[in-house]
Amino acid sequence: MRVSEPRVSIITPSFNQGEYIRDTLESVRRQSHPSVQHLVMDGGSTDETLDVLREYADVDGYDLIWVSQPDGGQSDAINKGFDRAAGDIVAWLNSDDVYFDTGVISRVVDHFDEHDADVIYGDFAYIDQDSTITAVDVRPDFDRGKLPYRILIGQPATFFRREVVEAERLDTDLEYVMDYEYWLRLAQRFEFRHVQDVLAGFRSYPEQKSQDQAAMAAELESILPQNRYETPTRFDIFADNIWTELSCLTRGITRTMSLHNDPPQLAFDGEFDLLLRMFTNLPPEIGDIAKVLRRW
Repeated sequence: MRVSEPRVSIITPSFNQGEYIRDTLESVRRQSHPSVQHLVMDGGSTDETLDVLREYADVDGYDLIWVSQPDGGQSDAINKGFDRAAGDIVAWLNSDDVYFDTGVISRVVDHFDEHDADVIYGDFAYIDQDSTITAVDVRPDFDRGKLPYRILIGQPATFFRREVVEAERLDTDLEYVMDYEYWLRLAQRFEFRHVQDVLAGFRSYPEQKSQDQAAMAAELESILPQNRYETPTRFDIFADNIWTELSCLTRGITRTMSLHNDPPQLAFDGEFDLLLRMFTNLPPEIGDIAKVLRRW
């Protein structure tokens, strides 16, 4: 038994996400872990975001700190949050994403106790604009050599030991792939571990910036040349991706059935989609395949 519970700091970069940020705040506020600090770094929102933040700032038992001022973009806001984070474990959760259930942070602390890793990432669920859970995304286990051609890590389901964010910060020149570039850089000096645990909900909707495939492709082209590891042959890449997708699909079916039959206490006001519809959402989308091909 621990003498004291580790403190966990969550940084949320925010700008004009008033439509979704309430779910994000709730998903942190409802965590059962007794020591969670939530830092919202707002870039000067002009929608209802600040009204929501003022409302939650007075909620008992919720350690929310927020500031609203101009910044240099999402990466800059996250780095400023890293500067202020007091936790032994640190993460960032975007203002349209959520933690999945009320026990996520407690389980993350247990995962760090169990594994000798600097960075831990789990699986995540896709949620839509109405917070309906549409699919479960089971991530592959970590393999540093696959990073240049394989999407291994889901950002909202990723957590760091404090020394990681003290040593390395996000590249503020990047707008679309700063998380991917961060994984490439961290993998040079830190240990990653995948845990088979749904930790977060990633909200997918047409207006989000990650839907801009052309802009993402351009930034990827700018970072991959200086982050090339020893690359396998194209046949090996193709074979590995087929095997990985089949493995993740099999585990995704099992996990989807388990969550549907015995749903956890969600940390946000959401609900599961029909089981059959969730099954049809499991295979990789065209956009996912395109991202893999670009890493060739």
